[in-house]
Amino acid sequence: MIFMKTFNSFLATEITKPIKKVYHYLFEYDEDRLSIYGQFCGKILAYLSYALLHRAYVLLTYQDGSTEIGQITKRLSADRFVLRSEDKKILKIVDLNDIFRVDLS
Repeated sequence: MIFMKTFNSFLATEITKPIKKVYHYLFEYDEDRLSIYGQFCGKILAYLSYALLHRAYVLLTYQDGSTEIGQITKRLSADRFVLRSEDKKILKIVDLNDIFRVDLS
């Protein structure tokens, strides 16, 4: 009888573990990792400055939904940066106001 009770409780916990994992995956999330939320300009500026200083790769998401990966190589003004593409062939001037989100590598 005791064996059946422990087996049943063991079975119940083993069944609920995957359900808890699925619930956590679907309903609990980290808001900083969601791309539907934009970042405010101060945070974008801080990330771009960090990427410039440390030569880190960035993923830029623009207001229209397009994305680009590259390195920030130079700061032209208070709100303009030079982005070198990932293949190091294209240089592009990006404006702070056009950027929706910045993710660092």
